[in-house]
Amino acid sequence: MDAAGVEYETRPPQPGVIMNSGDAIKILEIAIPIVATVIVAWIKYAPTRKVMITTKDGTIWQAEGRSVAEVEQFLISAKNIMVMDAKKPDSHHK
Repeated sequence: MDAAGVEYETRPPQPGVIMNSGDAIKILEIAIPIVATVIVAWIKYAPTRKVMITTKDGTIWQAEGRSVAEVEQFLISAKNIMVMDAKKPDSHHK
């Protein structure tokens, strides 16, 4: 997100809270269109990538196959976002 110029805030994990990642960020509302564009492009690049957005009402949405506008709407009401890349790194390429 730094390279894309997206403003965000890093929040360290809270003690006793299990997370899928060691980092948590708060995306600033002004950056939502940029983040939605990055998510859609990132998913299209590799089919092993998944993004799940949980909205404040507890609904979980898959970002795969969605337009930037749809992902933007999910991000506006997002409670949290889980990002995964299931592909193992290729140790033969540098």
